[in-house]
Amino acid sequence: METRILTPADQPQWREIRLEALERFPEAFLTTADEQRRRAASDDRAQLAQGRWRGLFHGQDLIGIGALIPMAYAAAAHRFEIGALYVSEVHWGTDAAQSFLNALEAEARQKGALQLELSVAANNPRAIRFYERNGFERMGIQPRAIIVDGVGQDDFFYVKMLDR
Repeated sequence: METRILTPADQPQWREIRLEALERFPEAFLTTADEQRRRAASDDRAQLAQGRWRGLFHGQDLIGIGALIPMAYAAAAHRFEIGALYVSEVHWGTDAAQSFLNALEAEARQKGALQLELSVAANNPRAIRFYERNGFERMGIQPRAIIVDGVGQDDFFYVKMLDR
């Protein structure tokens, strides 16, 4: 497996796995599947051109996506956010998610990050266990982070200190 920065050329595979994630776990992402379907391919390519999206590849197949986002301000340059992490269902139960998270953490460390941050849906025990096993600590809750079908969904905020 290989992790690399996604480019506009990866848009077709990115869109496919992104829609899989949004359809399977609508409460886990800010974007809805309908919003993604309405987006033009050119908008996707522009987003990928920003260099924030990473992909986990098994051979030529994109099997995982996630964003690695540095904070934009000098005073917060030590903080990186992991966003919208998803590994295709076909690869659940393998070491794919672990490999992907390890690669994102290694890249963040190489870029000088002292901490990684992420949000996870409070009703996603599998993801919560995964992040906690990997040293992320729950720091707070964001009530009604999103509203899906009229129901508020809370998010937990997690941090992993990389210098401890």
